[in-house]
Amino acid sequence: MYIGEIATRCGVSVKTIRHYEAIGLLTDIKRQGCYRIYDNADVEFVMLIKRAQLLGLSLTQLKQLKIARHDLDWPAVMVLLENKKQQILIDITALEQQKELLDFYHRDIKMCLDNQVSG
Repeated sequence: MYIGEIATRCGVSVKTIRHYEAIGLLTDIKRQGCYRIYDNADVEFVMLIKRAQLLGLSLTQLKQLKIARHDLDWPAVMVLLENKKQQILIDITALEQQKELLDFYHRDIKMCLDNQVSG
């Protein structure tokens, strides 16, 4: 398949596919004349890249984990995901504390406004 078809199948732009190639995530793409020819393994790898990005992994991190054309260092991926999960848990705790503080100030301000109206 040509670049437009892989982009459509993966829900990305042609520019994105070219970017993945330029940074070395998509490599060893077959050519027919001056056209790049992609296969189903390329589609699956682009989808893997998209899923990893949705989880908050960067393209740089993925590039560092790449060990073969369509393969990553999976034990290192597991460590990276666990680290990401721990950071999310820390962020959740911080956001819950921030929400509690906002709720406190909201109640406090509302009580002051209610006292002004009734006073």
